[in-house]
Amino acid sequence: MKLSLMLEIMILFSAMSCNRLQKSSEAIAANELLITTTLSTYMDSCWNQGDITSMKDITIKNFIRNLNGINVATSHSEMQAHMAVFFKGFPDLEVKLDSTYIQGNAIFTHWTSTGTHTGIFGEIAATGKKVDINGLSHLYFNTEGKLVRENVVFNEWQLLQQLGYTLTPPIME
Repeated sequence: MKLSLMLEIMILFSAMSCNRLQKSSEAIAANELLITTTLSTYMDSCWNQGDITSMKDITIKNFIRNLNGINVATSHSEMQAHMAVFFKGFPDLEVKLDSTYIQGNAIFTHWTSTGTHTGIFGEIAATGKKVDINGLSHLYFNTEGKLVRENVVFNEWQLLQQLGYTLTPPIME
């Protein structure tokens, strides 16, 4: 009798544990779908199609973007202005995601960006040169799947070299 009761309790706990694991797996899958959908909109609509107004739909109000350790945006309007600099300099800008890794509410993605420098980029006059650079973005999302922060790292010197810039050695006396 005791053995039968213990066996029933073990089966009950086992079933409850499996149910919790299934619900946990379903929650993780739902979260991943939510944040990857936001990432897709961010890359495809915002960056590749130049729709900077859709930033408001997928980011929190005080979205932060850091570029190579420098804070370049702390709001929708600052992010839109930041993106406009790239769109003006490289009207055919395209970002392709090479690999993506999800960890909780964060995504790490390695990307490649290409474009032709046919407009003014910051203070740099158009060179007509094509660029092909890669970088890494670490994106953070809230529980609603909205983008909270992006930390971007890429080799700015590689970009400038592709635009035709060189380093002049310092004058040593």
